[in-house]
Amino acid sequence: MSADQGRTILQLGGVHLSFGSREILCGVNLEVREGEVVVLIGASGSGKTSLLRCINLLNMPRSGRIAINDETIFEAGLSDNGVSKIAPAEVNRIRSKTGMVFQQFNLFPHMTILENIMEGPVIVKKEKSSEVEMRARALLKQMGLVDHASKRPAQLSGGQQQRVAIARALAMRPTLMLFDEPTSALDPELVGEVLKAMVELARSGMTMVVVTHELGFAFEIADRVVFLDRGMVIADGPPQQLLLQPDHPRLKSFVNRFHETADMLRPFLEAK
Repeated sequence: MSADQGRTILQLGGVHLSFGSREILCGVNLEVREGEVVVLIGASGSGKTSLLRCINLLNMPRSGRIAINDETIFEAGLSDNGVSKIAPAEVNRIRSKTGMVFQQFNLFPHMTILENIMEGPVIVKKEKSSEVEMRARALLKQMGLVDHASKRPAQLSGGQQQRVAIARALAMRPTLMLFDEPTSALDPELVGEVLKAMVELARSGMTMVVVTHELGFAFEIADRVVFLDRGMVIADGPPQQLLLQPDHPRLKSFVNRFHETADMLRPFLEAK
């Protein structure tokens, strides 16, 4: 199913987030449809990571509405001081709808790779270990890590550990995958293997919201690119439009700072 036809998976309406007197998000509106890959770009401090953390309630907004699969998981007015509509006991259930991959891998160092992947479904969702193990091994095969199941995280490269983190998130069978700059902690030679895994996941139809500075990746795989600046959505559209023909001055300045992306786009620009 194409992103144009898919049902709405994620809805953000007027989301505000503050840390003390500092406003981080200033009324963000965003919709993501089933099977869509949406890439969030913007300078450091623009609110990208904070927005992802609001989606799975790691950050509690000051106001606005967040819904996943038509279930409202947060709704509050400006005067309500961020009152969630769900009880604290429901937070883990809500988070299980979203798989989140962080900059750091956050794997349990004392567990094997297989145990890391199985932990969430068995402990949080109370699934049968035998069924979860089958799924975990299939995910390891999908990530090209089938021979590493019995190893500890320290025995793997950074790129391999990040692919384990992706498999661990997928093991929860989420509706939506969130990626927070998943290649930023990797050595340059390891970036490609993680991006390849993400491309394959996107092509499988997984709904994804990705924060990244890899604009080449955004151009190749995103259905939409969303540019955040100072906590606001400044531009939202297809990558060919936003990255090849940016019409907002701050977006144009941001795109031009990335020489690698400029090199990639030059053939397209010269052809015009």
